[in-house]
Amino acid sequence: KSKGMNYAQTSSLFTIMKLVHAMCTSTPYNNNKATFAYFKQLLVKHSLQRPPYSVGVFNVNQVQAITDYALNTYFRHFDMYKYAFTPKVRVDISFHYDGIPETPEPVEEPVLTQPPEQQEEVVADTAEEEVAPPEPESEEMKQLRDLIQVAMGSELKQLQSRLEKVINEQDQKISRQVEALEESIGLKSGAKSPGGKKKK
Repeated sequence: KSKGMNYAQTSSLFTIMKLVHAMCTSTPYNNNKATFAYFKQLLVKHSLQRPPYSVGVFNVNQVQAITDYALNTYFRHFDMYKYAFTPKVRVDISFHYDGIPETPEPVEEPVLTQPPEQQEEVVADTAEEEVAPPEPESEEMKQLRDLIQVAMGSELKQLQSRLEKVINEQDQKISRQVEALEESIGLKSGAKSPGGKKKK
């Protein structure tokens, strides 16, 4: 009323704001700029008399007043309206592979209740099984175990001898390399010093 709007102008303003709000809540993503551009487009279509593209419902002063009103009220609290009126989106993802049967849903097994007498018998049987002594080892198993121990012992001795041989060869090789290095830099005993005298 303070802006002198008639019924047609008031109805058009409500329709514009309704369409703008519908665009705001059409997606859960941020579309603030797109919604404001859509608001300006609708407002221009209702402020110029160019049928059939637009119709002059509002004058210039009313367009300015409507823009200020929308900026200070609706678009100032745009995020609040969007959070309150936008439907929540929930995504449930499931995979299906061709040739592989679907995994059945887990089913809880029913708990079977037994009389106290049967429960005591089950507990007694379990205790007897746990306390049962181990069976004596047969002669064949003893002979097999002895053969395995003898074979493993001989293999270990051969492996140890080969390892010692390799270590000795490496030590000799390193010693020869060290002696050659000493001779090349003149550190071998009996080499001449820089002054021409032999080291004692």
